[in-house]
Amino acid sequence: MKKLVDQSEKNSPGEYDYIFFERQTKKVDEHDIRRWKKLLKHYKGGSLLDMGCLDSLVCSMARKKDAYSLIMGIDYAEKAIAEMQKKYPTVKYRVDDVYSTSIPTETFDYIVAGELIEHLDRLEKFFEEAWRLLKPNGIFALSTPLEEHKEKGAVDGERHLWSFNLDDIKDFWERPKYGKVFDYAIVGSRWFPYRYCWKTLVVFCKK
Repeated sequence: MKKLVDQSEKNSPGEYDYIFFERQTKKVDEHDIRRWKKLLKHYKGGSLLDMGCLDSLVCSMARKKDAYSLIMGIDYAEKAIAEMQKKYPTVKYRVDDVYSTSIPTETFDYIVAGELIEHLDRLEKFFEEAWRLLKPNGIFALSTPLEEHKEKGAVDGERHLWSFNLDDIKDFWERPKYGKVFDYAIVGSRWFPYRYCWKTLVVFCKK
């Protein structure tokens, strides 16, 4: 794991509300759709949480697979969450803190963190919270740009604090108190040039 920047004032609720509504004026990116589908590769139904969801369609995709279980998305961008709740009323959206949510322990069978960890300054705290929320034998799926340090700031400018590879994720998750990484994939653009041409690492962890 390599540090890209020490801190970024751009990682704020107001900034991501702005990004959310800016994205709503554009067509959903093909790369994002493929990444979301990959994150749900091992989802067979049951309760699901999308941490740092913003405009992710993971929850609505999961709802199509399971019509009855709790499907929830959380983020700290209040206006974005309100809009997502209007657009997808069968999903439960709420404003919450990914470091310390107000959700009971062992609530979810499946947790997703798509393109989130590279923005976080307290990674250990985040992984601890994901572990707390996950049921025994539950699955934690995450995605992050692969080795962004090779071209610092290439994906999202100064908003990304960290660069990761597979071993970095294993260093966090494969500890005595946690579980194991059991699958991973690398998702790249189907063509070049393309604004999301950077490769994405998708990792699946089990509790």
